[in-house]
Amino acid sequence: MIPLGSCTMKLNSASEMMPVSWPEFSSIHPLVPKNQINGYMQLIDELENMLIAITGYSAISLQPNAGSQGEYAGLLAINAYHKKNGDNDRDICLIPRSAHGTNPASAKMVGMKIIPIECNAEGNISISLFKVMF
Repeated sequence: MIPLGSCTMKLNSASEMMPVSWPEFSSIHPLVPKNQINGYMQLIDELENMLIAITGYSAISLQPNAGSQGEYAGLLAINAYHKKNGDNDRDICLIPRSAHGTNPASAKMVGMKIIPIECNAEGNISISLFKVMF
């Protein structure tokens, strides 16, 4: 399942979304035995390895598929990184008031303190107000 939101729909063209709706991809049961998904695993492994080669990253995750889930996963990773390095006080997330509603929700779900940042008429962070705040 790919929970679609405005971000996902803007960033994924119909030609990219069509294959994931094919029964050959979309009808697999989530609890299927591992020995019955060799083709899936080969496809996933090959794609991950190609993306690793292209980006130079040490690893790639193909999940999650939706923007809101990606944002949540990213904040979980950032939070875990800080905790692993003993930076337990790094728990503040600055979020522009013009941000999508999922932004503060994701930060709250991760356990971060949310500080809204005022924006100018164009929706950009107001640097002058930002400087006053900090």
